[in-house]
Amino acid sequence: MDVVVTPAEFRPGTWILSDRLQRPLGTITEVSLSLFIIHAEGNPGLAGMETATFSSLDSVMSAIAKHMKGECQLSSGVDNVKLRG
Repeated sequence: MDVVVTPAEFRPGTWILSDRLQRPLGTITEVSLSLFIIHAEGNPGLAGMETATFSSLDSVMSAIAKHMKGECQLSSGVDNVKLRG
C-alpha cells in the first residue's frame, strides 16, 4: 500500500499519514531533532510500527515503505521525496 505523508498545518513537528484515497493511517511525531515516532491510530497495516523510534523523517518513511510494501512519499506541495519499500 502506498502512503502519503502530509505536514499537519497547525501542529509543527507532526505529519499525517494517509493512503492515496486520503484515508487516515496515523501520524508521525518529531519528539526531538533525532527522535521520530509513528502513531498508528488503530490502523492494522501499521500495526507493530508504533513502538519503533527513528532518527529522521527519511528513516521513518523508508521503514513505512518497506513495512507497507509500497511507496511512501511527501504530499505534493512539499519536496517530492519518494521512497520505495
